[in-house]
Parts: sequence; structure tokens; C-alpha cells
Amino acid sequence: MENSNFNQGGQRYDAIKHIDYLIDMIKDASSVPFSDKCSIERTETVNSLQILKNNLPGAVAQSNDIVARAQDIISTAREKNKKIIDDANRMYAMKVNDHEITKGAREEAAKIIANAEAQAEDLRKNAHLYVKQLLENVNGTLSENMAKIQTNLAEIDSALTDSQ
Repeated sequence: MENSNFNQGGQRYDAIKHIDYLIDMIKDASSVPFSDKCSIERTETVNSLQILKNNLPGAVAQSNDIVARAQDIISTAREKNKKIIDDANRMYAMKVNDHEITKGAREEAAKIIANAEAQAEDLRKNAHLYVKQLLENVNGTLSENMAKIQTNLAEIDSALTDSQ
């Protein structure tokens, strides 16, 4: 696989596959006899790392999109909560005409408000859990990618130092 395969039009860039490519390239490199060192093509390796570096901000932007979507979910939950409470208040105001109706309305409104608040709290909680899960997944992926990059850079630095 060449570096150009990572930037073909219309295809989504996959940083993990690119890192795997670099790892395979280093694993498949010619060995220096009687050592754990290898010889790699510097230009291709540097170009490939530059492509990886240039494309990582796209992965970060994708994680920002996930966070934005989660914030939209939270915003929608808040709007639904407000609508439910407003509906409950309207129902309450309509039943104030008669004492018995008022008593029943107060009880019903209290139940509706408690139910609306419970639903809103559930929506908020689920939205927060969803956002947390997404962010943990993104954080884990980014951490793995950064660790692999650091390892690859260290191996390349070592290979470059050893070849000089």
C-alpha cells in the first residue's frame, strides 16, 4: 500500500489503517544482521507520517461533531421538558374555575409536573450517559492512536539514529 492510497478522493481517511500500514512497513523492513534494527525508506516513511499528521485534525473534528450532536440531544430534552411543564401549567389554569375541579386539577397538575420532571431528568441522564459513552470511546480511540504514533515515532527515531 502506498501513501497515496490514504488520500483517495471520496474515501474516508482511516488513521488506524494508516498506523497499521506504518507498523507493517517497519516490521517488513530489511533487518540489520545480528541486531533488532532495520532499514526503512526515509522519504516514504516521513511522507506517510506527514499524511497521518495532516489527517488527524479530521478525526478530532469528527469527535467534536459527536459532542455537538450530544449537545443537540440535551437541548432537545430541555425543550421537551419545558413543553411538558408548560402544558401541565395550561391544564392547571383551565381547571381553576370550580373548587372540586380545582382540587382535582391541582392533584393532576402535580402528578403531570412530577411525571414531566421525572421524564426530563431521565432524558437528561440518558443524554449525559450517551455523551459520556461517546466521549470515552473517542478518548480511547485517540489515546490508542496517540500511543501508537508515539511508539512509531520512537521506533523511527531509533532507526534513524541507528542508521547514521
